[in-house]
Amino acid sequence: VKYALGDKAEVSFPSTLVNFSMIAADNNQITVELWRGNTKGAVSIPVTITDKTGGVFTPEKAQFDFADGENKAYLTFTYPDLTQFGGEKYEIELVVTDDSQVSPNGNEKMKIFAQRKLTFKSLGTGTFTSEFFEESWPQIVQKAEEAEYYRLPDCYYKGYPIEFSVKDGKISFAKQPMGYNHSTYGMVSWDPSYLEYCEIDGKTYTFVANFVIPDGRSFGGYYEVLEMP
Repeated sequence: VKYALGDKAEVSFPSTLVNFSMIAADNNQITVELWRGNTKGAVSIPVTITDKTGGVFTPEKAQFDFADGENKAYLTFTYPDLTQFGGEKYEIELVVTDDSQVSPNGNEKMKIFAQRKLTFKSLGTGTFTSEFFEESWPQIVQKAEEAEYYRLPDCYYKGYPIEFSVKDGKISFAKQPMGYNHSTYGMVSWDPSYLEYCEIDGKTYTFVANFVIPDGRSFGGYYEVLEMP
């Protein structure tokens, strides 16, 4: 059956996921696209914006505006000066408010992830001691040149770095997969439930991480200790 365009805009996001590496040349903004198949007339397509950035990113409007004949429209988000960012990853979700305007097999929603692009340099090799696994190992420590943001590459498992920041002498980290894929429960993540108990004493960085599974349950909090190089 041949599909014929009707009066709808027949819109679609180009993908369900887009990642932005924020750099100074971006002038403190990111821009996303919405496409349409029916280019007749000017039309505005409202979107529902779920802001998971705590208000850090501000949309210029809440719709995509197509001019007559155009098959692409744009929506820009602005954010504060780049120097205020560490390595945090921010998430925004867009959903076409009127799903009847979405083309057959089109993408009605898109997740946006944005993170400052950082340049990591090695500080050397320290020692990581895990209460969770009851063992210690040599651990490379990397630091971003642009911020007090640190990375422990391949910490527990290859391909799964542990990342954290330090501000005013306090450790902070986001929820992040640590690489342990439990045969029954799935991927285990560090969760920042117990940040208040993390501390720095000289070169000893003590993380109290809640080891959670995808359904929200937890193995509990464990002391994971990094001796800096």
